[in-house]
Amino acid sequence: MKESTSSLQNRSAPPQGGRRNLILLGLVSFFTDLSTEMIYFLIPGFIISLGGNKSLVGLIEGIAEATAALGKAAFGWLSDRLRHRKWFVLAGYGVSAISKPFLGLAGHWSEVLALRFAERMGKGLRTPARDALLSQSISKKRRGLGFGFHRAMDSLGAASGPLLGMLIFYLSRENVRLVFLVSVVPALVGFSLIFFVREVRTLKASIVKVKRQGGLSKGFIWFTVAIVIFTLGNSSNAFLILRASDASITKLMIPILWSLYYLVSALTSPLFGALSDRIGRRTVIFISFLVYAVIYFLFGRFASPLAMWLLFAGYGVYLGLSKGVFRAFIADLVPAERRATAYGVFETLIGITLLPASLLFGFLWDTFSARLAFSVGAGLALVAALVFLVTQTLAQKRDRRIKITGRPDE
Repeated sequence: MKESTSSLQNRSAPPQGGRRNLILLGLVSFFTDLSTEMIYFLIPGFIISLGGNKSLVGLIEGIAEATAALGKAAFGWLSDRLRHRKWFVLAGYGVSAISKPFLGLAGHWSEVLALRFAERMGKGLRTPARDALLSQSISKKRRGLGFGFHRAMDSLGAASGPLLGMLIFYLSRENVRLVFLVSVVPALVGFSLIFFVREVRTLKASIVKVKRQGGLSKGFIWFTVAIVIFTLGNSSNAFLILRASDASITKLMIPILWSLYYLVSALTSPLFGALSDRIGRRTVIFISFLVYAVIYFLFGRFASPLAMWLLFAGYGVYLGLSKGVFRAFIADLVPAERRATAYGVFETLIGITLLPASLLFGFLWDTFSARLAFSVGAGLALVAALVFLVTQTLAQKRDRRIKITGRPDE
């Protein structure tokens, strides 16, 4: 009886040094996100101070995020093609780290555009290869916990960044350029740690099987369809900041509110990742859609300061339920030799979908009300949950048939 590609990959043990890779890549993400979030909340005002306007702020950030989204699919495919992970990770983090200090020297908004483009290009270059390397460094039985740990380190850096940036901004008497220059220090610390990460080579037998099989699995494709539907209701987080402002949360408190969101995510990601190892990732992902729908529905109904603190914490719970578990689930669905491509396609489609999602949300808010905009987001999450439930139930039945017969079709 012939084994399926998934059974070949699932029975393989994690490579030697896998735990070290997990810890090192977690630290890399912590320091990189610390560096990025130190300066992110200062960039819009900095662009305006250099002669830009709000439209240019939107244009620059839109180009930056589109660059990261489109780059992920291309670089993910290239990583699989060349069968290398570490050097893509190294190059991506290196480009991002080098671009940061030059923000402190920028004299025109066009230079900020070029630097944001470079920084996001680095993200597109590194992310698919990094996630693929992580998936190959963790055993299948602890994959959820491993990705949850990595997500926690990422969120912890994101929670710490605005607080550190605010502290330096305050102590330097609002010297924005100094904050930009200091941000390169944690970025370089994270970059230097990548040299100690070990490349993971894949099994040749599995490679041959993958080549015969062809494209990405149906399970992955249907999961991606569900996520695209979900993302149509998951607009830019900037709208959450606007909602907090409507609730009389001051500008000084908004970075702290945002840090709370990431802190809750850091605390819950390993817990829910481990839970997905025990009860199955499909169950946890389905729950994440429902939690998101409830949180967004409540965002549309309540606009008091207390509600904002509770809802941002709840949104952090959703993040803990989702991001790391999504990546672990993709590793379950896709063989190791195609994972960078899968991660890249997945992230690219999310990035592309965020644009119409944000336009739709903004239109509904401006034309009708915040209540309707958030309600539509909640409704799309429920539709995505239904699509996910139906398609993954069929996928489970198909998996059981393959396990019994050894053939995908009878």
